[in-house]
Amino acid sequence: MRKYCGTPRETIPFKFMDFFVDIYAKLFFKKRTRNFDTAAPKRILIASLGHLGDALTVTYMFPLIKKKYPDVKIDLLAPQWCEAVNQHNPYVDRTIIINHYQTNRKKISRSAKIKEHYRSFLAALPLLKQESYDYYIDIRYSDAVAHFVLPFIKVGKAFGFARRGLGGLLDVEFDVPQGEFHHFDMYLMLLREIGVTGTLADIEPYFPIAPDTTIAKIQQKVSIPKTHYLMVFPESGGEHKQLSPHFWASILGELLGQTDFTILLCGQTSLCTQIYNLVNIPGLNRLIDTSNKINIHEIALLSQTATYALTLDSFPEHLCCIFCKTIAVFKGTGYPFFPLANHPVYLIHNHQPSVGLPFDRENVTIIYQEEVETTEVKKLIVDKINQVIIHE
Repeated sequence: MRKYCGTPRETIPFKFMDFFVDIYAKLFFKKRTRNFDTAAPKRILIASLGHLGDALTVTYMFPLIKKKYPDVKIDLLAPQWCEAVNQHNPYVDRTIIINHYQTNRKKISRSAKIKEHYRSFLAALPLLKQESYDYYIDIRYSDAVAHFVLPFIKVGKAFGFARRGLGGLLDVEFDVPQGEFHHFDMYLMLLREIGVTGTLADIEPYFPIAPDTTIAKIQQKVSIPKTHYLMVFPESGGEHKQLSPHFWASILGELLGQTDFTILLCGQTSLCTQIYNLVNIPGLNRLIDTSNKINIHEIALLSQTATYALTLDSFPEHLCCIFCKTIAVFKGTGYPFFPLANHPVYLIHNHQPSVGLPFDRENVTIIYQEEVETTEVKKLIVDKINQVIIHE
């Protein structure tokens, strides 16, 4: 029995649609001619139509695939808004753009998002038809699956999740396990179908920084200290995950008062400006608002010499822990998005179902707090950063 993800208002249309999709797949699609090589696949299509955090972590699959199949070509199906993550990836042969309406966060109407989805799909089809794929792997187990491309391309075997419809087009339909799971465990489950094995401990996070990214260019946009600075990311793609501007201001005020760190506020919305205006310290020149002034590659370069990054459950959490020590605060989310880090992470969360779950990454310290916007949590953050000064 196929399980769907979503409210009845969402899942009932999926069931209705899949009744006809399953008939089509059984009578036609599953009988397609398949010429593919399981021992030495030549080309794989990986679909990841989510957001920046997903875009980054899915790239950690690519070295595992190339280790098993050194000569395989990897095509990536991704949205335009993830271009900064994918454009310099050495493991990707081609990136093909589809802007899925379900994960489109532009401030436009739903109908405009659907039109953009359709236009990008039509533009992607000629590129997809140019190649034959031994495997199709879609990593999305919630919304924005890309299975709708399958009837239009040449593919040997297709793997993915059926919780958001169109599962009949897959050769192997997966469901998520009961209880809490880490999102990368789902990726590893899919990879095992093509003979690629690994665990969370095997993942080596990376992010290729654009070669023309330099400190000199960043200095033309904002005044950046050479050393001894913190990077703060108060925004998340899901606003329900964010902390209040006043709570951020209280943390930054204490850090500025107790240390000599310069603090770089990083983001894309007006939230950073709100926080900046709330931190009212006379003569202050150690709080710098970089929001909407520096790009993802410049953030990555700056994080290489940052003392700490302070983030939420968001893309900056995954990016910064590749390059520097990170403190992350999770509000309402937990184990599925615990960071795969190169550097130590101090993670504070209020997700009770994630308490006590084993996490196979030794450099992540996990602290549970029932509430995260408290004096106690602020003290944990400030004390952790102060420990750096003591040790120095």
